Amino acid sequence: MLDKYCKVEDFLLDDSFVEWVLGSSNDLDSYWESFLFDNPECEDNLNAAKRIILSFKIEPVNDLSQLEINQIINNIKIKCCFEDGIVNIAPQKNKVRINYLPRFDLFRYAAIITAAIGLLWYSYNTYTNTDAVKVLKTKQVKASSSFRQVINETSRTMLVKLPDHSSVILKPYAQLTYPEEFAAKKREVTLVGEAFFEISKNPNRPFYVYSKELVVRVVGTSFVVKAYKGDDQFKVIVSTGKVALSAQANKNGALANLKTILLKPNEKGVLYRNQMRLEKILLKKPLLLSEELTRINFYFVATPFSKVVSAIENAYGVQIIYNEKIMGNCLLTASLIDQSLDERLMLICKAVEADYKIIDGDIVIEGKGCNN
Repeated sequence: MLDKYCKVEDFLLDDSFVEWVLGSSNDLDSYWESFLFDNPECEDNLNAAKRIILSFKIEPVNDLSQLEINQIINNIKIKCCFEDGIVNIAPQKNKVRINYLPRFDLFRYAAIITAAIGLLWYSYNTYTNTDAVKVLKTKQVKASSSFRQVINETSRTMLVKLPDHSSVILKPYAQLTYPEEFAAKKREVTLVGEAFFEISKNPNRPFYVYSKELVVRVVGTSFVVKAYKGDDQFKVIVSTGKVALSAQANKNGALANLKTILLKPNEKGVLYRNQMRLEKILLKKPLLLSEELTRINFYFVATPFSKVVSAIENAYGVQIIYNEKIMGNCLLTASLIDQSLDERLMLICKAVEADYKIIDGDIVIEGKGCNN
């Protein structure tokens, strides 16, 4: 298993998870549902941790001294097995010995695990640093010397490549701000206006888009954000993958308590800023970049290069500049179903012995063409 937040002990030692399991905070429902969407491989361990927590009466541990708390932190590691019983955690000479116990001995050792979980219950200030709260409270990124700001002042779309190789198609008069290098644990950008995002997948570094009160969280997916300053409705439309849509507090402190909604392909999320509510809407027609339509529109057999380029332009809403006289009649046989825009452009360029560049936000293909 990858060395990331996914082990049983990760959940047991997360006070927001404990609070959620015990039903003390319904506000976290959407966050943990989103976590399972993004990390299906962690479901067994998450459920295992829930069974441990629900097996015991967990209460705040307010009578522990700081020394006792430090000893628990240093000495307790929780490993679990649920087929035959639960583990006994027995510190020996600053080490941990793990023995598997039958179920009838479960409650004899409840205090040990209760103390470990209660330790984090005791420290509410740690809870405010969890990702569930960060989604709601993170401030918008501000432009500085370490950030780049792209403003599309033209009437055409612009392609912007981010430091993690994600792509952003910036619509006319939109503005994107992003760091020259993303942080180690998450990737954050701010948007004013409309843009199409195609995010490179990285479960260990979720991607956030902030636009006024709107917060979009993804791992790897493609979606459109429409968030103009004067609009009451901010919209997110998902082409592929899954998106968590939430709101952060505005100047009046409103919106922060809205529950996060999860969007799947061909669904639209709307933030009604004045009415202070979020809504999920199923689209009547699938998007051009949805899985069902890419299987139809991005499978080419002896297709002229010009038609392949047109299919990409229509799907992404971009303009691709190339010499149609040299390349237009080149025949292409290719499956471009599961690739990103960058990968699709590289594949079609390879077929006609060309390369593509981004020049002032435009996609320009240059090459010698073919010998058809």
